[in-house]
Amino acid sequence: MTKSLLSRDGASSIFLAVMTVCLPLAVVGQLVDIFLHRGTVRYDLGTASDVFGWLFTAAFVLTMLLTIFVEERTARAKAR
Repeated sequence: MTKSLLSRDGASSIFLAVMTVCLPLAVVGQLVDIFLHRGTVRYDLGTASDVFGWLFTAAFVLTMLLTIFVEERTARAKAR
């Protein structure tokens, strides 16, 4: 049985992959940013790290909302 990439399972898999990539990049970027004391590389790295942090947050929230939607829909179907 093939599933569409835009199905709920496909979307959850994409969000999981985004979270798996973005969290380590955000953490490592912030750690390097802390240890660098000056220079433009520090600011660029800090900004990139912040972007990866926000991408992780967006993927996490979207996954949570998708899960809530699916569970609520399942609960309403069982109640009928």
